Amino acid sequence: MHSKLLFGAFLLFFSSICLADITMTYPQEITMQNGASITAGQLSGGQTFDLIFSDNSGYEFEWDTIDIAAPSIPAGWEVVAKERTDTSLVLRIKVPSGAQSNIYSLKVLFSNSQNSGIVESATIKVAVKKNLLDVSFVRKSRDEFYYVGAKVIYNVTISNSSIAPATVSVSSSLPSNWFSSRGAVLKPNSVEDIELVVSPQTSGVQPFTFRAFSQEENVIVQSFSSELNVRPTLKGKFAAPLSGFPFFTFSLLPFQLFDSFFSLVLP
Repeated sequence: MHSKLLFGAFLLFFSSICLADITMTYPQEITMQNGASITAGQLSGGQTFDLIFSDNSGYEFEWDTIDIAAPSIPAGWEVVAKERTDTSLVLRIKVPSGAQSNIYSLKVLFSNSQNSGIVESATIKVAVKKNLLDVSFVRKSRDEFYYVGAKVIYNVTISNSSIAPATVSVSSSLPSNWFSSRGAVLKPNSVEDIELVVSPQTSGVQPFTFRAFSQEENVIVQSFSSELNVRPTLKGKFAAPLSGFPFFTFSLLPFQLFDSFFSLVLP
């Protein structure tokens, strides 16, 4: 009889161990045993990423507390949030912008406030790397020249291969009335296409540069040089005298006045 009780207790204990798994839902979807180690993904210095786990403990209670063992937190890294939703536990962690490229291990702890004797853990490895943003530019408008006021279309494709959101801004060396800077927040492991519109305001040959800037890494990720050959519109040509007459062209005044008034009826 005594041996049967011991055997039953052993089965109960063994089954509870088998059920006591830890389930990560982001950035990987995986179920692991207590004390296991997994690689979550890669990111760059300056980024903030989430680790999300199910609150299902496999016991008769739910995990309601999540934390990182202090000795496993790398210098400069910061836990900026610990959240509990209806079904999940979330850790939000910020990596310092100067973090060295390496693989870092974080020991994540799970517990329940009403059952303090049970604490389980999982080691989450993340790789810090550079150049996880890929940026490419292309001019979609293929004309040899453009008129003042026309719209010249470029396209920039940005790929984010990290497990954290990435903020990218696109600026240029053009005057602000030619081009307005654009920005985008890319989701983890995503690609986004952004249309860039340049509107030439003066005629002539205009070389310029686009720059894609990573807000988190504080670096220019990619530059792209281009050149526009801009011609004045017919209306612009005839309207030029309205801006003033050179003192030595007084004899041409009747012709210039005709051109000026003619420009007013042009579309």
